[in-house]
Amino acid sequence: MNIFCKTLAVFIVLIGMVSCGGAKKAQEEALAQARKDSIARAQQNAILPIQKKYGTILSVSPKEIKPVTLYKFIDNWMDTPYKMGGETKDGIDCSFFSQYLFHDVFGHLIERTAQKQYDAPDTDKFIGQEFLKLGDLLFFNERGSEHMPITHVGVYLGNDRFVHSTARKETNSGKNGVQISVLSKRHWQKMFVAAGRKPGITKALSNQ
Repeated sequence: MNIFCKTLAVFIVLIGMVSCGGAKKAQEEALAQARKDSIARAQQNAILPIQKKYGTILSVSPKEIKPVTLYKFIDNWMDTPYKMGGETKDGIDCSFFSQYLFHDVFGHLIERTAQKQYDAPDTDKFIGQEFLKLGDLLFFNERGSEHMPITHVGVYLGNDRFVHSTARKETNSGKNGVQISVLSKRHWQKMFVAAGRKPGITKALSNQ
């Protein structure tokens, strides 16, 4: 075999070795990525304790408790006592609670009082409770009349439940303040005036 043939043979062997090495490396990288993707899917599908907790409270599957940021916010404020004009853990009123929730969870700044939240031009008001969606505001007053001032506001969560800070004491605990209530209860139906949907909330929810 002349020098040219020997050089060509060595070159072919080297190319083969490089090709095999490259293929092996690519295979290892693909397997590593597959493992990462599998772990990410498992974490995404994992049910968190807070989802189990509020799934029970709302009587829905834990998987329906989304976005988790909303329920972490609620859990952080749950059982905080009601206080007219209050804005802290020592006491909070209904409209500051809804304003704070919208700001921290949805990234939207809404009005400070229940009446102003109701009157705001961008509040899309409606009566039909069958059209309620997560994040809709619920407006109330003593007689459920649109001709009387709005005195209370809450945020709809789904499955006939809403979260709010109320002076009304909860039946089981005997406490007032931040709690989750059942909208179809006679007391709230009597006081219900309208629901209001703020723009951009559906998009904000889809990004979480």
